[in-house]
Amino acid sequence: MTHFLVIKSVVDKDPYFSEKRTVIKITGCRNSCFLFWYETPKVVHIRSKKVGILGRFLQLCVLSYIVGYVMVYKKGYQEFCSVESAVVTKVKGVTFTNTQRNVPEIYKRIWDTSDLIVPPSENDAFFVTTNIIITPNQTRRTCSEDPGVHGALCNTPSQCHEGHSLPIGNGAMTGRCVPSDVNSSVNVCEIFAWCPIEQDVFPLGLDRPLLEETADFTVLIKNFIEFPMFGKTFRRRNILQDANKTYLQTCHYHPERDPFCPVFRIDDIVSFAGENFTQLAVRGGVIVISIEWNCNLDLDFMELCKPIYTFRRVDDPNTNIAPGWNFRYANYHEENRRTLIKAYGIRFVIEVRGQGGKFNILPTLLNIGSGLALLGVTTVMCDFIILYFTKNRTFYKGVKYLLVDGEDAEKEPLQSESGLTYGSDRNQ
Repeated sequence: MTHFLVIKSVVDKDPYFSEKRTVIKITGCRNSCFLFWYETPKVVHIRSKKVGILGRFLQLCVLSYIVGYVMVYKKGYQEFCSVESAVVTKVKGVTFTNTQRNVPEIYKRIWDTSDLIVPPSENDAFFVTTNIIITPNQTRRTCSEDPGVHGALCNTPSQCHEGHSLPIGNGAMTGRCVPSDVNSSVNVCEIFAWCPIEQDVFPLGLDRPLLEETADFTVLIKNFIEFPMFGKTFRRRNILQDANKTYLQTCHYHPERDPFCPVFRIDDIVSFAGENFTQLAVRGGVIVISIEWNCNLDLDFMELCKPIYTFRRVDDPNTNIAPGWNFRYANYHEENRRTLIKAYGIRFVIEVRGQGGKFNILPTLLNIGSGLALLGVTTVMCDFIILYFTKNRTFYKGVKYLLVDGEDAEKEPLQSESGLTYGSDRNQ
């Protein structure tokens, strides 16, 4: 038959406490009386200013964290949804290079966005050409390879393998070694290619870009956003409701004077990113336009949910190899004639991020419950400090931990660290 222990208290005198002592007696309990037991933690009230202040201070820290950080700063009472968006851009501007001095004749022309925005449309990005190298009237024929290409120099035709092309060359070798069209003092392999080959020389050198006036071009950024978790009610775009056609034609974004205008000057974007347009435009670069939507959907959505714009350059301006941003494309005039264009410019990448929050009872209760559970940590920390770091730690251990022995324990009663005896009084 199964036996259980029942704790019975007997009052006795204890000179340590100068008052009565509780002696624990153990008696047997049979069958299923344990079903009627109720267990509860022992509570010890310590009358101490230092310990009391420590406990209240820790509780205040936990409550400040729950209320100040979790519920107010992090809005722990809300459910959040990430923003979903689409971006459309439209660049406008015209520049005329015929007025500049020392510009080669081929570059003296009018340039509009059809010439300089390549490709015309991109997903969440646009490119503005700021410098350009033109190689006109290329045809398929034979010419000398660029002497700057590794492996192009030769002394004998045996070094030019017919049909072979160099990894960064411009065409296929014909097997002949000929004087260079660029520098007749050196011999290079002859190639079959689009000739004449490109000469990588900037029209105005490395100090100024050819298309410096693109700094005054403007771009209209239309950003459509929604928070799908909360329904179709929470949809809008970055153009304010009260904006009209006249406003869009005259406004320019400025973080202080007009922070919600969706029209941006190219030069302003570069300046807000901390860069100089003239220096950046020579070889090009990459700038990120960030649109951030952090909205409290419990408030007026259309009035208070507005975008915040930030700008930064992401490519390394100090790199020694392949700096900037450029690519080539060709305009074909007929079957065997084209104009090759190497475009340098600034690629603007638009990223949209953010979230919307709306009250929900479930995260509210979860955060409150988690915060209340954290209050238990204060008890653990106080106990740890009291039992291991205070002068009276031995005394506190004696009153906090109750040591009992059962029927089959040794004759000697158990002793706590304070010298207090807790055990069976077998003589009573």
